Amino acid sequence: MSTIVTLLPGNAIASTKKKIEGKKIIVIGAGISGLVAANMLQNWGAEVLVLEAKSHPGGRTRTSMRLGAPFEFGAGWIHGPSLDNPIRQLAGWAGSSFFITDDDSIELYTSNGSEIGEDDWDEIEEIWYEVLDELDVDSTGSILQNLNEYDDGIWEDPNIRWIFSAYTEFDYGASLKDISAGLINEESGYPGADVILTDGYQKIIDLLAQNVKIRKSTPVISIKYDFNDHVEIEVENETFSASYAICSVPLGVLKSGSIAFYPNLPSYIKTSISRVGFGTVTKLAIKFNNQFWDSNVQYYGTVTKKTGRWPLWMNYKTFSDEKILMGFCFGDYASTADKMSDQDLLKDALEVLSNVWGEAVANVVDLMRTSWSQDPFSFGAYSYKKVGNSREDFENLSKPLNSRLFFCGEHTNFDFSATTHGALMSGIRAADQIATANLR
Repeated sequence: MSTIVTLLPGNAIASTKKKIEGKKIIVIGAGISGLVAANMLQNWGAEVLVLEAKSHPGGRTRTSMRLGAPFEFGAGWIHGPSLDNPIRQLAGWAGSSFFITDDDSIELYTSNGSEIGEDDWDEIEEIWYEVLDELDVDSTGSILQNLNEYDDGIWEDPNIRWIFSAYTEFDYGASLKDISAGLINEESGYPGADVILTDGYQKIIDLLAQNVKIRKSTPVISIKYDFNDHVEIEVENETFSASYAICSVPLGVLKSGSIAFYPNLPSYIKTSISRVGFGTVTKLAIKFNNQFWDSNVQYYGTVTKKTGRWPLWMNYKTFSDEKILMGFCFGDYASTADKMSDQDLLKDALEVLSNVWGEAVANVVDLMRTSWSQDPFSFGAYSYKKVGNSREDFENLSKPLNSRLFFCGEHTNFDFSATTHGALMSGIRAADQIATANLR
């Protein structure tokens, strides 16, 4: 494991060989960012304990193979899987198998269930590109506001609503009315078509967790960080003392106030916590006994009257032997879908599929779903640049307090927020900050 961590890009501490031998460090949260930080600190000689609220490590990254193929509760792709991407490197070291997705392999069906014509497809795609291309760092308001300025009647077109939901609301995990039109142009990324890990993201989590001491099913109640030489972390019926602590919980947990901080977090951090967006995406994988769709099409698009209601379906037959379609809900509709029972969610999804394939949509074998906004240890899926945000908000969320309490997570990395590689980089940064603080 030490070889993996020292090869991660940006690991300045590894090259200068700073040591924190024997220091006790508590990491709160066993997601990718927390596990990376824990591994680095442990490799430098620290005594690290990870406290995880859930019954398993990985946080919002978890794979189930119950359906016979990977169902990713959280992260489902490596976005920009170039060799410079540290998650791509980590997946390679974990022995992961890769499938390169073909985003151009898509069939779109209109609200009346017929396949869209090539000319109509070209038109809505051109509008989508044109609107986003006109946005720059000086753009104000939301993407929806800018779309309406482009054409004040265009949002009435269900095909336009479809492409902006299936592509843009998916990317940012939020409604177009909330996503900042200017800030999305300041983000960074890696090149390459998105990659699915056919044996699951779990291999990465298992690699990161294998040599780290993790206490599961242990939600943190409070963090006291105003001591000169230690921090105190309270869980039910127990309090831990450590030289340093890293808080890697999702932004939704910070928004919820379920963890008390003593003293209270500074006002600039509390303001940034409230300002940065944290959205949700609903996934539903349906395994059928009979296949009624083409094996070679990567994605199916379905236009519905309600924006964000099952606009996109991923075909598992392109990378597995299983007859599975995975549907997604985005934007405001995802918040509605998250609250549905399994039975109601399935009924809602099958209604959309039946509008295209009719009575062939039958014989469901099994299903798996997500409801991130209802998860008490996340309260959402991933962060996004919300109207009214600034780069400074994300930077505020990454600042240490009293040189004892440190923060990481995808929401603390402006350039690569909402990605696993952004989470990984933030874990490296937090470990670096502790090592630097220890030298003072």
